[in-house]
Amino acid sequence: MSKATNPAVQALLEEIAKAKIKAEERRKREDEIRNTAYGVIKQAGGSVILRLPPEPVEPQADECCNSGCTPCILDTYWDRLKAHKEDVKALEAQYERVLNGEEFDLREHHIRNALPGGLLDPLKFTRIKVMHVDRIESYALVFVLEATARDFVLSLGEHIHIRALVKRNSGEQRMATRPFTPVMIEAADGVVRPHMFIRLYEGNEMSEYFQTITAGQAILVRGPVATQENITRAFSGRLCILVAGGSGIAPIFQLLQFAHVNSAYSRKRLVVVHCAHNQSGLWLTKYIAEMAKELERLSYFAFLSHEPLLQTVDCEIPGANVRHERLTAAALQQALEPFDFNGSKEAHAIICGPGLFNNDVGGWLQNLGVNDVQML
Repeated sequence: MSKATNPAVQALLEEIAKAKIKAEERRKREDEIRNTAYGVIKQAGGSVILRLPPEPVEPQADECCNSGCTPCILDTYWDRLKAHKEDVKALEAQYERVLNGEEFDLREHHIRNALPGGLLDPLKFTRIKVMHVDRIESYALVFVLEATARDFVLSLGEHIHIRALVKRNSGEQRMATRPFTPVMIEAADGVVRPHMFIRLYEGNEMSEYFQTITAGQAILVRGPVATQENITRAFSGRLCILVAGGSGIAPIFQLLQFAHVNSAYSRKRLVVVHCAHNQSGLWLTKYIAEMAKELERLSYFAFLSHEPLLQTVDCEIPGANVRHERLTAAALQQALEPFDFNGSKEAHAIICGPGLFNNDVGGWLQNLGVNDVQML
């Protein structure tokens, strides 16, 4: 029996066709919502109408990945629903005042609830194309996403969740969701786009998934997702210590970008400690070097655990201190000695890296007298 007349294959093809139709219908609905004005609206003839924004769509039961995400997609939905109800109440009150003849600026809509817009949605996973993939030797990848600073907006401390169908060692498949922090930097085409540094680990399900992704394919992304940490607290002391392990440099880079554009923090004493395999892992140094021209009190230390001693490391950051060794308690103490911070109230630290790395470095910093240590 041919595939065309096989009932099972025919049924599968019909299901795929139905799914495509539903996806297209949902896209059209979202486009309609995105391009519609909501609020108290003055029409061409002078009449005033009230057009209320639609309620956020409740996630399906299987959309929660049960990975302990903070916030969970369900928490985000209830927050959005509460905001929507407040929006509706404010809009109805505004509309009533307009009908009673009160003067009112009709451009003011009082809408807090975020309507669909851009490529990110905190309530659902959307497909975003990968423009380019760079391999950093055998241990990391850098993904450039087909997005811009206009349609892919992340604030300080925000990251995204990526969802993928991964294969377990047993051969079974399951959906996995993991957090990642893209950085917004200039791509090869001259446009600022999200870049993701993906550290690869042997036997890791998500690592194996990322190695299958090539340019032109799409990944499932949800966000922005905010951290519970008050990250700007790191700038409250005389000394701000930022320690990154591997791909943890992305949130640290976010902090540097934030300090760079905020005059209140741009003159803080900043010490960046960046731990990587080798020079290839220092992929953001040229951007940090540009910021360092205005962050005059920035000091940068790199610890390269797998870089041969005879290999010359090219680092563009002025005054950078590059060491061919792993970060240890003694090495960290030596790096921080010139910045005598005289007790815990003078220094604040943020660490971002693998769990064991965070715990070790956190302990070392506390032994040095830094009591305010945040781990991302």
